[in-house]
Amino acid sequence: NTKPVEITSSVAVRTALSGFLQPAGVGKGIHDREGVKAGDSYIRTYTFTRTSGSSSAVTYNLSWVGNDGTFSSAGSISLPLNREVTLPVAINPTTAGSHAAILNLNDPDTAGVEYQTMNVVVAAEQFNAANNYSVTKTGVAGRNQALHYFFNVPAGTPAFKVDLAGPSAATGTGQVRFLRFHPYGVSIDSTASTACYVPAVSTSCNGTTRTVQNPQAGVWELTVEARRTSDIANAPFTLTASILGATVSPNPDTIESAQANVGVNREYSFKNLYGAFTGRATGSNLSSAVVDRKSIGNLEQKTYEVVVDAGSTALTARIGNPSDLAADLDLFVIKDDKVLGQSADGDSEEAVTIANPAAGTYTILIDGYAVPAGTTTYDYLDVFAHAKFGTVAVTDSNGLRPAGSTWTAPGVVTAKIAPETGRILLGNVFVRTDGNVTIGTGEVRVLKVE
Repeated sequence: NTKPVEITSSVAVRTALSGFLQPAGVGKGIHDREGVKAGDSYIRTYTFTRTSGSSSAVTYNLSWVGNDGTFSSAGSISLPLNREVTLPVAINPTTAGSHAAILNLNDPDTAGVEYQTMNVVVAAEQFNAANNYSVTKTGVAGRNQALHYFFNVPAGTPAFKVDLAGPSAATGTGQVRFLRFHPYGVSIDSTASTACYVPAVSTSCNGTTRTVQNPQAGVWELTVEARRTSDIANAPFTLTASILGATVSPNPDTIESAQANVGVNREYSFKNLYGAFTGRATGSNLSSAVVDRKSIGNLEQKTYEVVVDAGSTALTARIGNPSDLAADLDLFVIKDDKVLGQSADGDSEEAVTIANPAAGTYTILIDGYAVPAGTTTYDYLDVFAHAKFGTVAVTDSNGLRPAGSTWTAPGVVTAKIAPETGRILLGNVFVRTDGNVTIGTGEVRVLKVE
């Protein structure tokens, strides 16, 4: 039991959300989820202050509970009244995974523990050329057991792919699932008791392979769980996490002017950024778009109108890349005074897509929910797809693309009609795996159609 003496603590922390703490990046105990790998060695320095009790300095014994050797410090600390005292803590995680321990401050002259802090360091698996940008974990999941693995996804990664093998429809292979947790700590998969298992209980998701496109940079957690109804007590599994990505050049491919219904020949170059994959380049239809760099103030709202033609297959609005990195902008798509879609989380990377939108006028509303700098610029896109605008055709076929390899493919851009004044035609060149996972995207812009 802890005893009623007032002690405070502070120490630097590093997570995807630690910037929102007050003060930013400082917590009561060590919590380093980002930026750590197995074999790292560094120091975190605590600041302790005792604000009640004896007017003389009190010496507290320090002990680590549940420590696997990751944390080490002095064996005691002396705390005068109302004076800050620092304590260096050496951190050395030797294996990948989560390492946790409780730090106790205990006055040996009295019963109980005076103060405790929780300390967690996550040493994430790293993707690199040596492992072909793929990490495989094997194990055994017992009924109702959850195993936890952590993977560092670099900034700018186009795709984060996870595969599960082992359990199947065959009797005696168990019933297992994996779940993916965003660096913010929230699951992006359904956690319902019937979701995502192999063999399947429901059709809510693909239990054997799932891919996140344009994943948030940072440390992702994957859990592997065996269902309580698993037909064996301990189910073997193989979990493989990999990152995939390719570049498209030129990007954007800007065509200043095109003649209606006359193809413009292009050539595109591609480079595999990460591990080997089998895939190809593909094109898309052209769409009517506004691509701009706009600005907004704190608590300000901006609206933009889009007139969508009958027969359109999709309307997308997207914002992002704010000059004020701390800005929180929200996005709404409105028609006939009804909100048809919204994207409003804790940052400014927002997108809404309306499938098969009815013809008419739509309002795109941008809300400057929080802009600490006062104003911010940001990227703005609204685009609606319709077959009448034309195509971007790329001639390519599936092939093995080794890590670091490059290849080229010819393309033809055919604009059929001009969009409304103030809009351009926008298409894409994609790099897709043979499983049709998009791992690279380039833009094609036709500025004028004659």
